[in-house]
Amino acid sequence: MIVSELARKHVTMTLSGDGGDELFMGYGSYAWATRLANKNLQTFRKPISLGMRMMNNRYKRASYLIDFESTETIKSHIFSQEQYFSTRKQISRLLNTDYLRSISLNEHFNVQRQLTNKEEQALFDVKYYLKDDLLVKVDRASMKHSLEVRVPLLDHNIVEFALNLSPDLKVKNGVSKYLLKEVLYDYIPAHLFNRPKWGFSIPLDSWLKTDLKYLIDNHLSNSEIDKYGLLSKQEVSNLKHLFLNKNQSFLYNRLWTLIVLQKFMQNSTI
Repeated sequence: MIVSELARKHVTMTLSGDGGDELFMGYGSYAWATRLANKNLQTFRKPISLGMRMMNNRYKRASYLIDFESTETIKSHIFSQEQYFSTRKQISRLLNTDYLRSISLNEHFNVQRQLTNKEEQALFDVKYYLKDDLLVKVDRASMKHSLEVRVPLLDHNIVEFALNLSPDLKVKNGVSKYLLKEVLYDYIPAHLFNRPKWGFSIPLDSWLKTDLKYLIDNHLSNSEIDKYGLLSKQEVSNLKHLFLNKNQSFLYNRLWTLIVLQKFMQNSTI
């Protein structure tokens, strides 16, 4: 919204780069799709995961990625962990059984050729993440300031080309979005963009420990949890302890979703 507000002071229409990561494999989740397809890792994932939880936060977070429930739901699992959300196992413990429902996304794609694991993960993102999250977010933020946003990378000709492009031209020698960058470098000097991927997410992990900690205190207290009966007090308490006292900052989005759920219940019952 801030970017849209600033842009609207100068122009009435902008171009967005949405779709580039999904079509040309710019996310780390595509590397994980390849790793988790390894049969040896699948066989020994549980002991490997337990061992990694004894290590630093980077490995603790990866341990949840490795400990997937089933290959049938591996795409949504990878997505959830890339977004720092809870796993299915964690949700089954967090939600009281009266409210627990099994929700399945269609993770199988009927196409005319064999897709690699990376391609399947990218297609999952096109189908769900891009359509139901990213484009919605941009549309709401821009429309708030009467700013038109166009998405040239989602022209159907480019989408058809990208979906049938060899994965080796999307990730090459460890460089993601390889072909897209090579085209860009014909117009803009490479040194301006040849650097690690860097998003602009808000520092929610640090805010929830400082300025926004009151949200945890107000909405995830035992009395608030009892009020609506959706969540397990013990599991929420464990999650708060790991986040606030054990420095497992990567759990921030798990807490945020619970805060939003509790806030939704509060607004629904007023």
